Amino acid sequence: MAKDAYYTIGSVVKVFSVIEQMTKQHKWELAELSRSVGLPKTTVHRFLLTLQDLGYVSQGEEESAYALTFKLFQMGSMVTEHMSIQEAARPYCKRLLEVVGETINLCVPSGIEMVVVDRQVTTQVLRQDSIVGRSFPLYQSASGKAYLAFMDSAKSGALLEAIRRESEGKIRPPEMADFIKEIEEVRKNVVSYDNEEIYHGVCCAAVPVFDYNDELVATIGVSVPSVRFSSGVRETVSLELYKAAEQLSIRLGASSYPPIG
Repeated sequence: MAKDAYYTIGSVVKVFSVIEQMTKQHKWELAELSRSVGLPKTTVHRFLLTLQDLGYVSQGEEESAYALTFKLFQMGSMVTEHMSIQEAARPYCKRLLEVVGETINLCVPSGIEMVVVDRQVTTQVLRQDSIVGRSFPLYQSASGKAYLAFMDSAKSGALLEAIRRESEGKIRPPEMADFIKEIEEVRKNVVSYDNEEIYHGVCCAAVPVFDYNDELVATIGVSVPSVRFSSGVRETVSLELYKAAEQLSIRLGASSYPPIG
């Protein structure tokens, strides 16, 4: 937020700086907290007393230290309970469709496949008609690459083994080795691609989405007919995809988003 924004209420900014700082450890002495946020002790003390009256802060009866209560956790849990990943992602996917003009897919994993759980479809005549509920392989797909790249390493290893096993010999060791190298590159570059590897005549780009636990929960992908996927379009799609996924992840409570290496 810009410091000189006309709508900024300084006291609100200061209160939330105190709350955010208090999440970094269990208990805080007033003087230590005051130094950490760079505010006078009298100001911080008034904030703490007010937050205590509202139930967000507690103070031990036999100690001077202050701590956050579980009220913030309760509120956050209620938010996640009442909002699905589809609802949270929809505004960002709609905005992305407006910018790039191509079909947007929100996907989650199911076994060794990715499932389309929501979509925003372009009005262009030449397009991929993706359907909510349709699945496609993790292997070689842009969404699958993005998901595998940011999974826990043990889980991704087990999933890659399942993919190899289910292929019944169709995926040879050299091909799997190349695929793993590509996943490693996606981990550095964040945006993944497939070049007609899943659907003939369709190129895709995808990025990961993270939640408040910084856990991978979905991917956002853009499907583009190969004839329209020029280098300029690819660059624009990649940039806008990254921005949309970063904004959505922050909206879901992620502490940060992977930087492009």
